[in-house]
Amino acid sequence: MMRRASEQPNIVLIMADQWTYDTLGAMGNETVRTPHIDALARGGVLFERCYCNSPLCVPSRGCLMTGRHAGRIDMFDNASELAAGTPTFAHHLRRCGYDTVLTGKMHFIGPDQFHGFEKRLLTDIYPATFTLTPDWSRGVYANPGSSVSRITDSGPCTWNLQLEYDEEVLHTSRQYLRSYATDGNRRAKPLFLCASFTHPHDPFEITAPYWDLYDGADLPLPRSAAEPVSDMHPYDQWIQAHHEVGSHPLSDDRIRRARRGYYGMVSYFDHAVGTILNELAALDMRENTVVIVTSDHGEMLGEHGMWFKRTFHENAVRVPLVISRPATIPAGVRRDEVVSLVDLSATLLDLAGVPDAEEWVDRMDGESFRGLLEPSARTASAPGEWKNEAFCEYYGEGPIEPFAMLRRGRWKYVAVNREAPLLFDLDSDPCETTNCATDPAHSAVREAMAAEVDRRVDLPAMSQRVRDSQKERLMVHEALTTGEARLWALENRFHV
Repeated sequence: MMRRASEQPNIVLIMADQWTYDTLGAMGNETVRTPHIDALARGGVLFERCYCNSPLCVPSRGCLMTGRHAGRIDMFDNASELAAGTPTFAHHLRRCGYDTVLTGKMHFIGPDQFHGFEKRLLTDIYPATFTLTPDWSRGVYANPGSSVSRITDSGPCTWNLQLEYDEEVLHTSRQYLRSYATDGNRRAKPLFLCASFTHPHDPFEITAPYWDLYDGADLPLPRSAAEPVSDMHPYDQWIQAHHEVGSHPLSDDRIRRARRGYYGMVSYFDHAVGTILNELAALDMRENTVVIVTSDHGEMLGEHGMWFKRTFHENAVRVPLVISRPATIPAGVRRDEVVSLVDLSATLLDLAGVPDAEEWVDRMDGESFRGLLEPSARTASAPGEWKNEAFCEYYGEGPIEPFAMLRRGRWKYVAVNREAPLLFDLDSDPCETTNCATDPAHSAVREAMAAEVDRRVDLPAMSQRVRDSQKERLMVHEALTTGEARLWALENRFHV
């Protein structure tokens, strides 16, 4: 499987945590300050309609790593363990010669904290245990750990754990790039580096320089007004109760402060991206390095009166995606095709030149969209031939039933076990205010999309699978925290 490094590009994947698609200057936001990522978009390809495959950290990252949808790999919630025998893009890149390096958050649960990465420079910021296992048997319940009370005090801070962690992510990224560039033995292999930050995840607190960037800025209230909880679809009612929305009302001033803090955190992430890009340029590595910037999921940021994620509204499931490689990828391209993170996994195998990539991508749910990046490449993903759809699932904390989403072209369909479906025309209704599911004029679209969701997932059967998994993991967690507890965490650190 080994190939010459000269035939393969370096790849640097820079990930944010909980970064929504429309808080990026290149996406038309005139308030947010993201100059480095905007410049990257001008020098590469901006995907305007990229989706995560589950609006929650662990399952979304599992989908990205494997190219498979959450239900196929039992990635249900933030305490789901990715089986060590499940292939990831890191396994594939490593066996075909890449130096595979991870620094920062990937939120792996269980004993395997590598999943194909040869080196991990920093431990995770979240526990690797079954601590966060939800319990649907309790019905709808509030979770103080995911409460909107976390954002009632949004504002400037002097320092916090997230800043300390992300400074370590940035430091170890730069260190490794420098050692790679100056070590002939290392540079004989192509590099895959994943630098995964925890910003702009709540709570929305940031140091004064980034808070002050938005002093006097026009920070409007959410476009979609808050709805009475009683008027929401049941799946959003469950999430609102889980987030304790009714117990912690937010004034317009608090909403603006939360959004200002979030914008500041996005600008901090943009600074980190710019620092890594400058390092690549200084080391004469930029020309032949594929740089990818994206997020695991989005952030509602007050739209529809909702915060955080765990829903299928656009702000929770739609994420930025920018990809650049000066040597081969045209500059200034904007793509409006629908893609998702499982497709990014397949695309990584294609870009890296994995010799048997086609065989392994056939086992994935994603497809390579390299043809949308490099139109001259002879792939099935050439413009006009792309599938133009994304599939998303949610089986995590908050609800009492599973739900799934299909975005196909202009339409978004949401199926919820035991509840009525939702259908939105995102071209005419981007804020998702009108449910077309009961409109006879759209019955053909609804039926076709419902049939496709049913083909992909059996929601009644999934409901039982999720409950069985929760019961087992809750019991195991109880056992493992009885007596001498041993945490699954990275204890040793690699030094460059």
